[in-house]
Amino acid sequence: MLDIMLPHYGELKLLKVAVESILAQTDERWRLTVIDDNPAERETGIPEYFAAMSDARVQYRRNPRNLGITGNFQQCVDLATGPFMVIMGCDDVMLPRYVQRVHELLEAHPDAVLVQPGVEVIGGDGAVVKTLADTTKRRVYAPKFAGTVAMAGEELAVSLLRGNWLYFPSLVWRTAEIQAVGFDPELKVIQDLKLILALVTRGGGSSPTTRSCSSTGGTARACRRRRR
Repeated sequence: MLDIMLPHYGELKLLKVAVESILAQTDERWRLTVIDDNPAERETGIPEYFAAMSDARVQYRRNPRNLGITGNFQQCVDLATGPFMVIMGCDDVMLPRYVQRVHELLEAHPDAVLVQPGVEVIGGDGAVVKTLADTTKRRVYAPKFAGTVAMAGEELAVSLLRGNWLYFPSLVWRTAEIQAVGFDPELKVIQDLKLILALVTRGGGSSPTTRSCSSTGGTARACRRRRR
């Protein structure tokens, strides 16, 4: 079972698109928890949208007070109960076979602590875009491989310190490992890199080193919305 944790702060319109992409997954082995960090007066209609849903796999929670990005991300980590989890962006989109492909990768790499599926970057209109930053990330910093690759320890740390080529909202984490480390409350940016390096330094509990499995397969993609 994959826990999809969705920390939300923003518009209902984009949140609906994100949620509907999850409901459209070809593999039903998922649970969705939306944690709304919007003050009640900022965006209306969100509780009503989820109250009208009849899908037992979808849960909605609204924080009594605004926790901020790091606090809400940490709450996602604390509330996850499945063996693996993803912290999805509230304005991002999952392609229909994302969950299915992630499960396939986890079955093929049972000791993985982190899985990076392929990613498409989309603009505000949902169309795929190519930016200089993302092109550099793929062509210069990301390891060169076809299909899937498993990395661990120093190899993974050096690769990420050279340039962080991962896409945080699409990453799948082994829940017990991310809960053991957690987010640094002092950081507002580079949370993902700090967290991953802490996991590498710690070593995954299920294997001698923290192993990351990355895939270039299109069916595993999540669409990452590029903010303009």
